[in-house]
Amino acid sequence: MKKLSILTVFLVILITSACGNSGKKENKSSNRVETKEKAKTANDFHLQQKGDYTQLYTPGEECKLTTSQLAQALGYSDGQVEEQSNYQGNCWYKVTHPGNFTVNYGIGLEKWGDKNIVEDQIKNGLKNEMVDVNISESGDTYIKRHPVQGFLLLLNTNYGNPIKISYSYLNTSGPKLTDSQREEQKQNTYKIANYLIDHYQKPIKHKS
Repeated sequence: MKKLSILTVFLVILITSACGNSGKKENKSSNRVETKEKAKTANDFHLQQKGDYTQLYTPGEECKLTTSQLAQALGYSDGQVEEQSNYQGNCWYKVTHPGNFTVNYGIGLEKWGDKNIVEDQIKNGLKNEMVDVNISESGDTYIKRHPVQGFLLLLNTNYGNPIKISYSYLNTSGPKLTDSQREEQKQNTYKIANYLIDHYQKPIKHKS
């Protein structure tokens, strides 16, 4: 009987060890697949275009969004958004959040004028795990977040100028933002980014 018990314990240990090794092999295999897919994305980064965004990425003197449009993008009422400034089309808006705190949001065009710089920004962001790079809801634009300052860049390989979406909360006499308020501020920048893309999307004109 003792011999049978010892044999049973030995078989259980042997089976457990084999399953553990199998699990490790599967995890290593999975990690290799993820790494390979990320490398592939960094090398093959061009997205299929869903529209013509010439007007969005063209420099101009007017703000890219009116206060009413920005309010619509955020899901707020018109009275919660005020235009603060407009310097050659780079605009700042004061937005009063539902929690009764105010944040300044900026929308402007970075005049790089070089598609190669835009492509380098995308490739470097995809390779860097510390940088947050997402694809827009339209599926044809990269949205890159600065890891320290938090602003967004709308990067489209068809255009040499990115759109920059910034935010600023300066209230030296008031309380600091809570974690949920900071997250709301962050998510609002993505709402603005996707609204801009949708708002300026025009049908692609195919050459005859």
